[in-house]
Amino acid sequence: MIKQTIARMETRDWAMGGILIIATLSRIVNLGTLALIGDESYYWLWSRHLDWSYLDHPAGVALVVRLSTALGGQSETGVRWLNAFLGAGAVFLTYRLGQRILSRQAGLFAAFLVAVGAPYLVTSRFVYTDALYLFFLLLNLYNFWRLVEEKLSPDLKTGVAFGASLALLFNTKYSAYPYALALLAAVLIDHRCLLAQRSVWLGGLIGMLGLCPAILWNAAHDWVSFRWQLSHLAVNVSGRYSLAGNISHSLAYLSWPLVALALTGLGRVRSSPERLLSLVALFLILPIALSPANSPRNLSAGLVSLLLLAGTRWPATLCGRRQQRMAGLLTIGAAAAAIYGTGTVVNLLGPSTWPHSSVTPAIRQDAAGWRRLGSVLSTRPTPVFALDYSIASQISYYAGRPAYTAWEQYRLWGIPDLSDTTIVGLHYLSQDLVSARLRDAFQHVEGPERLQFTEHGATKKVYVWQAKGLRWDKEKFLRQFDFLTILKIRVK
Repeated sequence: MIKQTIARMETRDWAMGGILIIATLSRIVNLGTLALIGDESYYWLWSRHLDWSYLDHPAGVALVVRLSTALGGQSETGVRWLNAFLGAGAVFLTYRLGQRILSRQAGLFAAFLVAVGAPYLVTSRFVYTDALYLFFLLLNLYNFWRLVEEKLSPDLKTGVAFGASLALLFNTKYSAYPYALALLAAVLIDHRCLLAQRSVWLGGLIGMLGLCPAILWNAAHDWVSFRWQLSHLAVNVSGRYSLAGNISHSLAYLSWPLVALALTGLGRVRSSPERLLSLVALFLILPIALSPANSPRNLSAGLVSLLLLAGTRWPATLCGRRQQRMAGLLTIGAAAAAIYGTGTVVNLLGPSTWPHSSVTPAIRQDAAGWRRLGSVLSTRPTPVFALDYSIASQISYYAGRPAYTAWEQYRLWGIPDLSDTTIVGLHYLSQDLVSARLRDAFQHVEGPERLQFTEHGATKKVYVWQAKGLRWDKEKFLRQFDFLTILKIRVK
C-alpha cells in the first residue's frame, strides 16, 4: 500500500515536472525574435525612470524590467526573460494552490491549462503587467489558505508571508484592490474566526503598507492615476460598446476552448475552498467583463480560479459512462486549448494556419520594422514627438534618443521645448488632418515622408514630418496633438 502511494505521488510529480518543462520552453524559445511592442518598451522606459508609482499602474513591472535588464542586458531577450520565468512560476503556483485547497488532479489540470493557454503565453512572452500580477496573486492565495488551515493558531511566519505577498501584489496592478475585497468577503462568509488571530491582523497590516507607494505618489500628483483608472473603466476608444461585442472579443482573444473549460468551473460552491475561488473569479472578472473598456487580457487572472474549479469536475474513477464522458470532454477541451496556445506562439513569428489568439496579428503589426525604423529616426533632428502614445517608448529604445508624446506620464517626466521637432505617426491617423494642424502650429513644415517596413508577415506604415518655428505655446500643442483627440476626430 505504501509503495503504491509513493508510486502514485512520483507519477504525479513527473506529470508536474513535464508541465513545467512545457511551460518554460513555450515561454523562452525565440523570446527575442520580435522587436519590443509598445507596452513592454513603455515599461522599459519606466525602468529607466524608477518611481514609487506611475500613471497607468504601480511600480512592480518597472522593477521587474530593471532587474531583468540588469542581469540579462538591454536586448529584447534581456527585457523579457524574467517576465517569462514569472509566467512559468505562475504555472507551478497554480498547481500548488490547487493541490492544497482542492486536489492534486485539480491542480494538475489547471496548471496544464495555464502552461499552454494562449493568454498566459502572450503575457509571459511579452512584458505586460499580468505575469507578475498572477504570480503574486496565486502566492497570496496560497498563503491565505495556509492561514485558514492554521486558523486555531496561525503561525506568525504564515501571517508575515501572507502580508508580504499581498503588499507586493498591491504594487503590480490596481486589479489587486477588488481581489482584496474578494478575500474580505471570503473571511466574512466562511472564516470569521481568523479575525480573532493576531498573526492575521499582522499580515493584513503588512499588506496595507503595500498600498502606501501608490497612494503617496497619487497624493503628490493630484490623484491622477486613480482618476484615470476610474475614467478608463467607462471609456471605449472606438466609441462603440455592446455586451455581445465584449464577449466575442474575449472569446477570440482568450481562445474559446479555455473559456469553455473555465465555464465548467461555475457553480462549484459547496465547500469553502470552492467558494473562495468563486469569489475571486467574481470580483476579478465581472467588473472587467461589463466595462466598456473591453480589455479581455485583464480577464485572464480571474480565469485561473475557474480553471482550478473546472479541475474538480474530473471524475475520481472512470467506471461509469457519465464519468468517462466527462473525462473525455475535459481532455478534448484541454487538447484544444493546447492547440490554440501552440498556434498562438507559431503565429507570433508569422502567419500560419494554426488556430490562435486574435491578438497575434496585432502584436506582429506592433513589432514590425522597429529595428530598421529606429536606425532611420536616429539620424533625424531632435526632439522627436510621437503622435501615438505607444510608439514614443519604441522610438526611445530603437533610435537611442528620447522621444515624447502627449500622454500624461510624459508630461510628468517633463517635455522639452518643441519649437523645432520631428513628428512621427502611424498609418491609422489621418495624415491630412495632422498636416493641416502642423501647418497651423508651425511656421515651416516638411512632409509627410512615407516609410514602410514588412517583417514576420506584418507591415508598418509610418509618416514623418519635420516642423520648425512653433507658433503655439507648448500646452496648446500637446492638447491639439493628443492621440485620443486626433483619433476621435477620425472616428467621427
